[in-house]
Amino acid sequence: MKTEKSIPVFVSVVTIILGCYDLLRGFMHTIVLNYSAKNIAVLDLSTSTASDQLRLLGAFGISNFETGVVLILIGFYARPIALAMLGVIPLVYLIGHYGISTNIASYATSTANWGGAPWLVVYLCISAATFIAGVIMMRKKKSSSHS
Repeated sequence: MKTEKSIPVFVSVVTIILGCYDLLRGFMHTIVLNYSAKNIAVLDLSTSTASDQLRLLGAFGISNFETGVVLILIGFYARPIALAMLGVIPLVYLIGHYGISTNIASYATSTANWGGAPWLVVYLCISAATFIAGVIMMRKKKSSSHS
């Protein structure tokens, strides 16, 4: 496919690496959930909502496993979709951030540390930067092939 060849290989490589990172995030949010909640997110698990907090954090981890596998597969087999996903991921998180912020605004401020948040920001920046670089490189290849 002509479009596939115009998208740089680094798009697939980064997508596969991010997929592996999502698998790690899934592990942290599910398999070592209690440790992650107490030591990374620093959630207050002394309340009656502790099991709800853990269930929600764990459910997020399940989706990390799913996205990890999907990103790895598209990185290997579908570079155009990989490029699209690298643009979609930060957009979806941005929408989610505003939705969550809006819905929690009327509640007391959280005392949680959310220690994984800086790593998520790095993940999103890598996604966005790779998407932008991939689009630029793709357009350069297309314009140079038309010359």
